[in-house]
Amino acid sequence: MNKVNQTQIRTKPKKLKDMEKHLGKVTKEADGFQVRFERIFSHNIHTVWDAITNPEKMKYWFTDIEMEAKPGGKLTIRFRDDAKTATYGEIVSMDPPNKLVFTWEGELAVWELFAESDNKCRLILTYSRLDEQYAVNAPAGFHILLDRLEGLLDGSTVFHPFGTEENDPENLKMQELYTKAVYKDYPELEKYKPIVIERTYNAPVQKVWRALTDKDQMKQWYFDLDDFKPEVGFEFEFYGQGLKGEQYLHLCKVTEVEENRKLTYSWSYKGYKGMSYVSFELSGEGDKTKLRLTHKGLYTFPDNPDFAKENFNSGWTELIGTLLRDFLESKTTVG
Repeated sequence: MNKVNQTQIRTKPKKLKDMEKHLGKVTKEADGFQVRFERIFSHNIHTVWDAITNPEKMKYWFTDIEMEAKPGGKLTIRFRDDAKTATYGEIVSMDPPNKLVFTWEGELAVWELFAESDNKCRLILTYSRLDEQYAVNAPAGFHILLDRLEGLLDGSTVFHPFGTEENDPENLKMQELYTKAVYKDYPELEKYKPIVIERTYNAPVQKVWRALTDKDQMKQWYFDLDDFKPEVGFEFEFYGQGLKGEQYLHLCKVTEVEENRKLTYSWSYKGYKGMSYVSFELSGEGDKTKLRLTHKGLYTFPDNPDFAKENFNSGWTELIGTLLRDFLESKTTVG
């Protein structure tokens, strides 16, 4: 990832009313979901065109991009994770300084620019061919990118950790706004909404982290694990009981570890299709600790009462809200 220069100009956080003002319109089309944005920038059309087509400018508001600026040209968009994950697309057409069209992993982006005056430009971005599971995340993500584009045009040269900002406060707020708007129009998409539970404990971060990662402590409030190590790639399993007493073998693999901050592992069931992910995120608040649990991907499991979202919600509420709390705040718990 590129290092941030100490002299960079930081953009001010967007106010909620400003976020709502520029919300993109999400619609369901024949080829999938689509979001349409419209923005006015106080810059001439050539400056805006350069900002959306020049990789040296795009690296500030978007990410690291390699582009063959011609129809049929290859497009590589890299995430700023540790692996610098690469995703791919193709330039469909370029009509400077008015229109850019490209594909990105099967989705379609159409950027249109209109000169309103010598120093004012209207941008219309239409992003389509979205699978329904991305009908909230993608619009929220592009909304933030357009805000950052405006920041670049106004002088900001901040690098952003593209692709690693899932729980960034700005992203969470934007997700909330689009969730509200999209689910209102398309309630059938509710199934894609992850479970999110937050609790604050009267215990320091280190103590909570140990309760989440020490197998002996986990047995006292969580499931009966034979072994557990907070190491990426570590696999573990345990049995859990269904509504009618059925025993399900849970198969899990640690995928992300940030000591005292974040733990993520996959969560699936032997003999059943589907894959989900559970994340525990910690933040200190003085002598207290705030925990945010997120369980996503539940929609991939079979249509089975034991895999119903409400059952996961009630289960995590008991584990995180009662059992872990009581364990942490017990006077006999070793820190």
